[in-house]
Amino acid sequence: QSLVAVPLLDITKIHAGTIDEVSSRGWSIPYTDQSDQQIPSSDTSSTKNETDAINEWERMIVVDLVPGLGGMKEEAELLEVVNNMMADIQDMGEVGWLRSMDEADAEKYVIDESLVGVPALSDMFSLTSSLRSINDNARITFWHDSFKNGIESEHACNDMFSTLFVKPRAGYYSYDLVMNPSDGPPPQDYESSASNPACVTSLIAAISTHPYVLSVKANFPIYHGWHVAQKLDSF
Repeated sequence: QSLVAVPLLDITKIHAGTIDEVSSRGWSIPYTDQSDQQIPSSDTSSTKNETDAINEWERMIVVDLVPGLGGMKEEAELLEVVNNMMADIQDMGEVGWLRSMDEADAEKYVIDESLVGVPALSDMFSLTSSLRSINDNARITFWHDSFKNGIESEHACNDMFSTLFVKPRAGYYSYDLVMNPSDGPPPQDYESSASNPACVTSLIAAISTHPYVLSVKANFPIYHGWHVAQKLDSF
């Protein structure tokens, strides 16, 4: 008798319902235009105050690491792993964006030497890989569009990456990626921010492809017995 170890497929690392959650109205991060913030609102109704309070909760992507990496002794060790992971994702996203251009547009850009040999992010994900053996369907189209409008787009979700915050969990076996930290800088652009669902869904897919990752899911806090998504969807 013998045992055969089979790597965990990326899509199976994403918890059931996670993509529906982060794409829902209840989870999507509200985007406030900076010019609107300078104009005080005269609406002081209880409904508006309640909606504002619900909108302010921090949206998080919870990432669990494989056993061999868990239990790091220093927070700095985990942060280095996460920073390298995010840098790899951004590099692969840039390669995917460059690859999507036609030859005339691509000639306008000089490819950094560090990107030579780096695969495109969409090629790393099983459902969008050019090596997949299944035909296109609605599910595959969804993921292609997520990459195209998210990390593999021209804006590269730069606002999302520049504003997210890492919160290590106890024992350093996992961490939270806070997409809209309450004490962080506000995003400057909707398309490249975490308010764009394509940025969040493509980030989740990208994280799932990393060999250090065991699972990925989204948080959904409950306030006063109410599920946040249900509360928002009722307005």
